[in-house]
Amino acid sequence: MLVTKFEIHSRDIVITNPMYPDQKESKVRPVLIISNSIFHQNSGFFVCVGITTNKTPNAYLLPFPRNQIEDGQLDFDSQIMCHRIVTLNSNFIKKKIAKVTKEFYGEITNKIDKDILEL
Repeated sequence: MLVTKFEIHSRDIVITNPMYPDQKESKVRPVLIISNSIFHQNSGFFVCVGITTNKTPNAYLLPFPRNQIEDGQLDFDSQIMCHRIVTLNSNFIKKKIAKVTKEFYGEITNKIDKDILEL
């Protein structure tokens, strides 16, 4: 079942195939939506950051405690890949699986702002 762009909002975790440039094979992964609903409705695209189960410490990864999910669930310990910012067409989103808390979303956007983009 495809999810329409009107059902997805910032802070949602969705399943998709982000096709990272250094990825050799296609793989379905979770990503966190960071763009706002007006952008989605006007463009049909979503700006997202990747989520990984890789536990290796990295300055651009943010540990993702499971207690930071307010709706839905993740079945694995993971980290937010603040340096893996991708834009996805709404057609590539398979389903919504969870939503992060406002507090954790603030930590993620602050890290992206401070360590990556300087917004």
